[in-house]
Amino acid sequence: MLRTLHRLLPAPDARRLVTLTIWLAAAATLHGVALGMAGILIAACLDAASDPTAWMIVLAGAVIAFVVAQWVAQMVAFRVGSSTARALHLRLGEQLAELPLGWFTGTRQAHIIDLATTGVPQTMSYPAILLRPALTALVTPVAAALTLALLDWRFTLAILGMTAVAFSASRVSARLARTVDARRHTVSAEATRRILEYADRQPLIRTDQRPEDNDDLDHALDAVHTAAGRSAGTVIPGFVLFGLTLNALFAILIGLGVLWVVGASLSLPTLLGVLVVAARLVAVAQSGAELAAGLRLQAGIRDRLAAVLGTAPLPHLPDGPPPEPGGELVHVENVSFAYDDAPVIQEVSFTLPRRGLTALVGPSGSGKTTLVRLLARFWDPSAGKILLDGTDLRSLASEELASALAVVLQDDYLLEGTIGDNIRLGRPTASPQQVAAAVTEVGLDAFLAGLPDGLDTPVGPGGSRLSGGQRQRVCVARALLKAAPLTLMDEATSALDPENASLIADAATRLARTGSVLIIAHDLDTAARADQILVLDNGRIVQHGGPTVLASTPGRYRDLVRDHAGPRS
Repeated sequence: MLRTLHRLLPAPDARRLVTLTIWLAAAATLHGVALGMAGILIAACLDAASDPTAWMIVLAGAVIAFVVAQWVAQMVAFRVGSSTARALHLRLGEQLAELPLGWFTGTRQAHIIDLATTGVPQTMSYPAILLRPALTALVTPVAAALTLALLDWRFTLAILGMTAVAFSASRVSARLARTVDARRHTVSAEATRRILEYADRQPLIRTDQRPEDNDDLDHALDAVHTAAGRSAGTVIPGFVLFGLTLNALFAILIGLGVLWVVGASLSLPTLLGVLVVAARLVAVAQSGAELAAGLRLQAGIRDRLAAVLGTAPLPHLPDGPPPEPGGELVHVENVSFAYDDAPVIQEVSFTLPRRGLTALVGPSGSGKTTLVRLLARFWDPSAGKILLDGTDLRSLASEELASALAVVLQDDYLLEGTIGDNIRLGRPTASPQQVAAAVTEVGLDAFLAGLPDGLDTPVGPGGSRLSGGQRQRVCVARALLKAAPLTLMDEATSALDPENASLIADAATRLARTGSVLIIAHDLDTAARADQILVLDNGRIVQHGGPTVLASTPGRYRDLVRDHAGPRS
């Protein structure tokens, strides 16, 4: 566990953790030496033939050294604890910024929330509080046993053997705790996901309540309650086993000492001195085991944190030769993609011009959204390649790709701030006149005129204070303001009435005059405006051409047009 945390920390913080470990180990060793010396002093005081003066001086020196080391270690521990939490939060944030957007599923987002809000703060207690008793329980008995060799080497061997047995018993308890923690974390993350989903769907739930809206959340919370009960029922037997083991070992040590005294190979003062030390070691081990339980549970937190930090970001290919300018902006060549070995996109090839509107149409589940997200590099294709202006997407730095793209997604999301802040993200240097023009083009001007604060109106977390259609129009206005070489629109008109949908289609057409626009549209009236149409079915491009030609050609597009028109009266 210590090695895992050391590996997760940046070099300066890892060195601080090593320094702390050395101080704690030194304090635990001096603790054991002081206990051993106390046993020797007791034996000397009870033996009329011995002079305890020298042992008193040695014990006093060991106690002073122990107090100094313990004080320094504790001061270092609190500083290392706070720096560890800060370093892990920073590493987690940096890693999340590098992970592909497709990695962030609902379940993984719940795991991240749990790690950031609970896991990392709990990890702070590992160096600050829990590492000391853990090292004490492991190192102090060994140091005390070696010191007792000055009295009788047999007790040294006996205590070392018993320490090994007690350590094995604690490992059993640790495995039980780890199993419980993994199960508890799984159900807790699911409950977090359900709570977030329940909060996000409040506008719909309050107007169209379904029984399952509450049932799913209730089941998840019940699972957390059940897991908490099972954790107590599983961990407590481990503590009981460890306590019984310690008491049994202490009884065995007493029995051995009595046998040696009866056999005249051990003096009674020596036995009494050893038993005082052994009794103290039992208390040390029990105290360490109680606090180390938290350390064992934290092992699961560190494993999950290591799994996130160890997730490889999308690879970056070395820069190739400078691309030769061509007539096409995007070239997709034999691209395939699968979710968990389930094919979604299969051997897709097409090109997008530097200017023009391309519509991507097809039945639900045909892979349209996946294809758009591959173009935005949420994932990399499992086969084939995607070139942007002649350069493989995998060779572009994230800043280069971001500057070349404007994306309007179906599950639109706004940053917490004002409407104006979210629109200006497209071009922070835009003038008020340019922002106003974008607002007008997407039909937001009438809506803003009815708000006291206009563009300065807060959107709420994720844009929750706006309707779905208003959020989509803000995202389209942002794309208009950015005017990137490539604009990707995923169902940009899905939450709009016909009038506003027409405004968005007009905006896409204007964007297509200066750049390339790819729009996913179930609304074939929007597709009819396109310069070219890509028809996707079962993950494959089955038709490609202009809207007039495709509408008059037997095939999947004409079927979609007929279905869109509906039955004739």
